[in-house]
Amino acid sequence: MKPLPHHKLILFDHDGTVVDSETIALESAWRLTSEVAREFAGAHVYELDEFVKSFAGKPYREILKKIYADSLTTLNERDIDRLVAEEEKRAIERLSVEAKATEGTPEVLSYLRDDSFEYALVSNSSLQRLSACLTAAALNGYFLSAQIFSAHDSLPTARPKPLPDIYLHAVSYLEAEVSDCVAVEDSISGVKAAVAAGIGQIIGYVGGTHISDDERTSRADALQSVGAQQVIERMPDLISLL
Repeated sequence: MKPLPHHKLILFDHDGTVVDSETIALESAWRLTSEVAREFAGAHVYELDEFVKSFAGKPYREILKKIYADSLTTLNERDIDRLVAEEEKRAIERLSVEAKATEGTPEVLSYLRDDSFEYALVSNSSLQRLSACLTAAALNGYFLSAQIFSAHDSLPTARPKPLPDIYLHAVSYLEAEVSDCVAVEDSISGVKAAVAAGIGQIIGYVGGTHISDDERTSRADALQSVGAQQVIERMPDLISLL
């Protein structure tokens, strides 16, 4: 007999949460940023580990504005548009080959699907990038197109986290009550977006490889400080919290 549907809607972040993509994408972005610094003077220079810690979960457009914070006139919008497009192209090339599911995620998604939980993906990434990652990570079978929401493509105007727009759009589209939703997020910007949207239960996740073992406690504290009610290090621990 098919299980009865659950009233909760689980909204997963993508990068660093469902797919272990952050290190791959951020290393690609860091290499491009080094090239950008040679073309445009005035950039703040980051080592790779510092770059990963500083910019996990942030769109490349925002990263560029951070590294040129003291020289905002160095890059004009046309330059930024070109570089954002280049970052997207390079990231997709690598992610389409290297992206993998975070540990335990396929088993959790199988459990949710088989037990009739409703779930979806809520991400800052473009639909093209999400498709490349999900295919490479062998997770595309778990998400229909109607379960994938992109702050880049699903809204009339791109409105990335920490803005709440993509959460509110997903909840409305899926005809759910925001208080009945659960968000699973690995980044401060993602948790802030879920809080601003009024998501009922917010769970931080610190199991991605972009978070070192030494960092996990401080990252968990940081996620809780901005609104995560619980933090998990293993994706299968999500099941007991539902």
